[in-house]
Amino acid sequence: MQEHIQNELASFIANCDWEKIAPHFKEDAAYRVLDWIGCAVAGEHYPQVEIAQKYFIENGDQGNSTVIGHQTKCSPRTAAFLNGIAGHVCELDDGHRTAIGHPGSIAVPTALALGEHLNASGADVLKAVILGYEVFSRLGRTVNPSHYRTWHTTGTCGTIAAAAAAASLLKLSAEETNNAIGIAATMAGGLVESFGSHAKAINIAEACQNGIDAASLAKLGLTGSHSALLGKKGFVAATCTEPHTENLTHLSEDALVSDSAFYKVYSSCGHTNSPLDVLFKLMAKYAINPKEIERIDVATYKVAFDLTSQLKTATEDEAKFSLPFCFAISLLKGSVSLANFSQAVRTDAEVLDLARRVHVIESPEATSRFPHRQAEVSIVMKDGTVYADKTLDAHDSTTPEQIVAKFEAAVNEMDASKRQHIIQFVIDLGKQKSVAPLMDLLA
Repeated sequence: MQEHIQNELASFIANCDWEKIAPHFKEDAAYRVLDWIGCAVAGEHYPQVEIAQKYFIENGDQGNSTVIGHQTKCSPRTAAFLNGIAGHVCELDDGHRTAIGHPGSIAVPTALALGEHLNASGADVLKAVILGYEVFSRLGRTVNPSHYRTWHTTGTCGTIAAAAAAASLLKLSAEETNNAIGIAATMAGGLVESFGSHAKAINIAEACQNGIDAASLAKLGLTGSHSALLGKKGFVAATCTEPHTENLTHLSEDALVSDSAFYKVYSSCGHTNSPLDVLFKLMAKYAINPKEIERIDVATYKVAFDLTSQLKTATEDEAKFSLPFCFAISLLKGSVSLANFSQAVRTDAEVLDLARRVHVIESPEATSRFPHRQAEVSIVMKDGTVYADKTLDAHDSTTPEQIVAKFEAAVNEMDASKRQHIIQFVIDLGKQKSVAPLMDLLA
C-alpha cells in the first residue's frame, strides 16, 4: 500500500529546515504572497465573499485572524475560508501547469490566517507557504491529468496541501503530520462541474478550512489513515486512473518543485491562457482591425474546449470561462482585465458580435499533449487575409517588477503609502518577527 511514501512525506513536512531552503525559493514565496494579496484585495467585494461573510460573521464566529477588508476578526479556519474565496474569485491567482491548479490560493490564505493566530514569524509563515506549494505541486502531478476530468485539483489536492502548511505552523511531529494528511485526504473534495458558479470558489475555501481543521485535530490526537494517499481505496486510487507516484518521492529542501508555478496575466480561466498568448502575439505583430474580421478559429486541447469553447456572458464567472468573449475583449479593449468583465461590457453589442465570430474546436494533437497547453489561432479577414500562429505550450516568464506592478494595479484604490508599506513588508517577510502588522494593514 506504499505507506512508506506517505510516511516520508509527513516526515519531510515535519522536519523541513528553513535554513536549508535555497534563498531563491524564499524570495519566490514572498512574491507569491504579494501576488495573492493583490488578488484577495481585488476580490474582497465579490458577492461570493460577501455572502460567505454574512453567513460566518453574522453567526458569531470570533477569533484573532484577519478577514481581508473587514474589521471583524474570526477564527483562523473561518478567516482562511473567507480569504480563500477572495483570493480566487478574480481568476488572477497563480497556477501550476502540470499540477493543474492554483497552489497560492491554498497555501497563502491558510498560512496567513493560522500564522496570525499563532503570532508566527514571517519565516515560519513563508516555510508553511513553501510546503503548501510543494505538497500541492507533487500531489497534483501525481493524480493529473486524469484527475482533472471531474475533480478540481485546487480543492482536492489543495486540502492536503493546506494541511501540510498548517502542520508546519503548528509544529506537528512526523506522526501527527501523517495523521493530518490522512484526515485531510478523507475531507478532500471539489468538482469541476462547479466552474462558472459561486461554488467554484468554495472548493478553495473548504480546502483552506479543512486543512487547518485536519492539522488542528491531529495535534489534539485524532488519527488518520497512514495509507490514505496511496492505499487501495485511498485518495489517489479514488480520484485518478493513471497515477504518477514518482512525484511523491525524492523529498529534500534542495529538490523543491514548487517554484514551477506560474503567475497569471489574464483575469480569466487558466485554460484560456495559451490561445490568448497566441492572439496577443498576432495583435502585436499585425495591425488587426476587429471590424474587418470574418471569423476566428481556435484549436486547443479537450479540457480547454470543454470548459471555455462556448460564448457565455450571463455572469462574470461565466464570461471568464468563455474563450469567444475573452478573444472579443482582447481585440476590442486591448486586455483581459477585471474591468472588461463588467455587465456593461458583457452586454455590449459590438463585443458580442465579434465573440460570435470566434469558433473553438478540439485539436486531437493538442489533447494528446496535455498537460502541455497547445493552441492554434487563425484569424480570417474579410479581404481573405489570414493571420495565424501556434504555441506548443504556455511559456510563463514574470519579473519581480511585473509582479509588483500587477499588485499595484489590483489594489489601485488603496492609499499609495499603505501600498508601498505592504510591498516592502512582504518582500522582507522572511525577516519579520510577526505577520500581525501585515494583517493589520489588510483589515
